Amino acid sequence: MAESATAHRSEESLMLGGMARWDGIDFFGARYMSTAYRKRSGEIFVRVDPVSVWRPENLTVRRISGWPIIRSFFFWGQLLVQVGGSVWTLAYFVGSIAALWLIVRVLELGSGLGSLGGFLGFLADFPMLPLLVLFFAAMKLTATGRYHGAEHKAVAAYEKYGEVTMEKARASSRIHPRCGTNILIYIVIAAALEPIVPWWWYSIAQFILISELWFTFGRSRPSIAVGNLLQRYFTTSEPTSRELEVAVASINRLLEAEGGDPSVEIGTRVRIPARY
Repeated sequence: MAESATAHRSEESLMLGGMARWDGIDFFGARYMSTAYRKRSGEIFVRVDPVSVWRPENLTVRRISGWPIIRSFFFWGQLLVQVGGSVWTLAYFVGSIAALWLIVRVLELGSGLGSLGGFLGFLADFPMLPLLVLFFAAMKLTATGRYHGAEHKAVAAYEKYGEVTMEKARASSRIHPRCGTNILIYIVIAAALEPIVPWWWYSIAQFILISELWFTFGRSRPSIAVGNLLQRYFTTSEPTSRELEVAVASINRLLEAEGGDPSVEIGTRVRIPARY
């Protein structure tokens, strides 16, 4: 199935999202999400589950949810629900928070080490810098970056051709304008302000700042250009056939579920024959 053209564009194309992991990919559609991973044995497994994100149907509520500031609460709330819907995604999120806390604690403890302490103290005030270095290293030196590239290629193939095959995905770009990498610049801006903003509640308010900057400037050419640069050199790598096969299998399974294919067993892990 991973090799064949099983997913065709419906009357209205889906807006698909995804998240790469070290061993696979999560894809998110309008009603369902797919979780795919490759075991060490080479076997590919895909599971499709309903998306638990709440979307307002009332026209008035929908308009209010698009107002500045309020839209940020909806954005982060939906993100938390989405993260909680996948065990692997939740583990990745919790791990990132734990890594940030650990880095800050280590840097704070080292801030009293003579001349080196001043530098470590600076990094403790701006923990986003060492965290970004570790994040970029993990993306480029592990399979996560290749799965991230495979995720983009699969989505790009669907958006361009209306179907996803190995050939079409391989020919597609690993750089995508809707990638979450594009929000990194706004995270850095918000994090840089934290040491100089005296308000204790800024640790919460910065999330609103990040999303509002994203909503306001995220689709601008400079923002997309910076995001594309980060994707090309830091957060994605060219996938091998092994990562691409997982992405193709996952997205096709998701599209089948979104299209109402009765053969898709929701909530059941399915083994997909692997060729690579």
